[in-house]
Amino acid sequence: MKIAYLLKTFPKLSETFILNEILELERQGLELHIFSLREASETKMHPGVAEVKAGVTYLRYVPPQPALHRIPFERYAQRLQRSNDRWFVFLRRPVRYLRTLLFHLRGSGRRRYFDQALGLARELLTGEFTHLHAHFANEPTSVANLAHHLTGCPFSFTAHAKDIYLSDRADLATKMAAAEFVITCTGFNRNFLAEIAAPNAPIHVCYHGVDFRRFSCEPDVRRTDSVEPLQILSVGRFCEKKGFQYLLQACYRLKQRGRRFVCRIIGFGPLQEELDELIRALQLQDCVVLAGKMTQDKLIHEYRRADLFVLPCLVTDDGDRDGIPNVLVEAMAMRLPVVSTPVSGIGELVDHMQNGLLAAEKDSESLAAAMELLLEDRALCCRLGANGRRKVMEAFSLERSTAKVRDLLLRSGEKAQPGPDRVEAKASRGLKPPPRRTPVHEGIDVIGSKSAIALEARAAGLRVNRARSESTQTKLPCL
Repeated sequence: MKIAYLLKTFPKLSETFILNEILELERQGLELHIFSLREASETKMHPGVAEVKAGVTYLRYVPPQPALHRIPFERYAQRLQRSNDRWFVFLRRPVRYLRTLLFHLRGSGRRRYFDQALGLARELLTGEFTHLHAHFANEPTSVANLAHHLTGCPFSFTAHAKDIYLSDRADLATKMAAAEFVITCTGFNRNFLAEIAAPNAPIHVCYHGVDFRRFSCEPDVRRTDSVEPLQILSVGRFCEKKGFQYLLQACYRLKQRGRRFVCRIIGFGPLQEELDELIRALQLQDCVVLAGKMTQDKLIHEYRRADLFVLPCLVTDDGDRDGIPNVLVEAMAMRLPVVSTPVSGIGELVDHMQNGLLAAEKDSESLAAAMELLLEDRALCCRLGANGRRKVMEAFSLERSTAKVRDLLLRSGEKAQPGPDRVEAKASRGLKPPPRRTPVHEGIDVIGSKSAIALEARAAGLRVNRARSESTQTKLPCL
């Protein structure tokens, strides 16, 4: 049983939860092959990437930009590849190809989605995959949905946070209707998706789990002396929904009250300069450090040094928000007392005054009060830390969470027929092509493919005769 695993970018430093899931699925016996829509642009990566057994195929897309004159053969090579993929899929699935093309042209999807779906479809048809799973409900699932309609290979997807709340609801509903099942990482997300989806839609909650072999800290490891300033830790991408500006304002309030501490913020992102300027404006250079990018093995060392963990998440004006930040789960696994806000699914992890503290959203005074309570009450820190570790072990185990994902993938794969010839019964689920004047039959010959190519060419603004010229010059793949 072979699973195609579709991602937007692999590997990606900020998506350790996906890397951990891949490694655990492989440990639990699944054969995966990773498909990535983009190549990684980061030079720094987690050591765990080297442990991945799955092969990786990049579904590259080179946009037709003028800058391509620097690589004169790149554009031609990709056009040739797209032509080969188009012919290959059309000759094997002519009706599916035409229906999917019309569905795509009637929608608002980008051209590259269809081009990359063709490349993925060819791999699915030749690789005898039993199931296709995508991470994130936006771009990867758009491509997966098209590949599903082109091939009949059943697919599913995992929806996380931004990809849910910033996506068009009708588009989400269409994708959920076509999928075998949907996974999401919080109960809050599931309730939101259930309001959009059809009744009784198979939406499953699988929390992002923690590997307790790596994230562990004995109670006597953390120091209890008060000679040195206490260490506050925060981790996240430098974007609005993480609420770092409120953390800096809370640190300013604590400094004004005479509290001694050092706050280290690990991360990177578009708000880097804005946060640097705020640190200077509040004169926090002596107690706040932006420590930059960090791999997970180094981050674990930061957890061990810290005395408390703070992440004041918020909902942005456009609706973007976190699910359950993985760094909160990791910090609690390391027995750190945590401070956060009751946003989205965080309340499913943090029980106020039981295993952590919840401050009001977008309220630096409330946040400072919670942080100050932990800075002065070490007994409370120990109690919250121990309870937090217990909560994570009970509900956020990587092994148990991934086993649920594995079982869902296996059940879908067992229902699917192996090989490229799949049952046509679900061919049009979630797909509503426009009415046609004359029926199109599976027995359509190769000459009929010119109409499909012409239709696609007109949509791209190309001349039809140019598309026909390319199709006649391109050597068809052997079938």
